[in-house]
Amino acid sequence: MIHIRFSNNSYGSEINLSGTPADLRSIRQSILELLQSQDVQICILANEVDPAPYDSCLNSLLICKSDCSLKVMLSASSLKIEGTLEKLKVFAGWFDFSDSTESGYHNHFDYYEGNEWVDPASVPLVISVQ
Repeated sequence: MIHIRFSNNSYGSEINLSGTPADLRSIRQSILELLQSQDVQICILANEVDPAPYDSCLNSLLICKSDCSLKVMLSASSLKIEGTLEKLKVFAGWFDFSDSTESGYHNHFDYYEGNEWVDPASVPLVISVQ
C-alpha cells in the first residue's frame, strides 16, 4: 500500500509518495494501463500513516490524461498528476524499482528552469522506497 505525505512551509511545498518496490511498480503498471484505455483518469488509494516529518497525509493518487505538461498538484486531499499520454508514459518510468532497491532510496521529480516536460507550477515530488 502506498503512503502520500505533504508539507507546506516557508521553504515551499513538497509531497512524498512512498511504497515497497512492488507497490511503486504497481503504480507504473496502472499508468501504462490508463494510457491504453478510454478512461481519462485512475485513482489509487493510499494508507494514512504518521505523516512525520511531513505535516499531513493525502488519501489518494489521481493520474489524469490532459493536454498539458506534467503537473504535480494537490486536489482536495489527493495527489493529482496530469499530463499528455507521451509525458505520462515517461513519468511511469519513475516508478520502476527492482525488488533489491533498499528502503530509503528515493528520486526527486520537480520542475527546473528550461524543463519543457514539467509545468513550472508543479509541486516537488519525492518518490521513495520504504
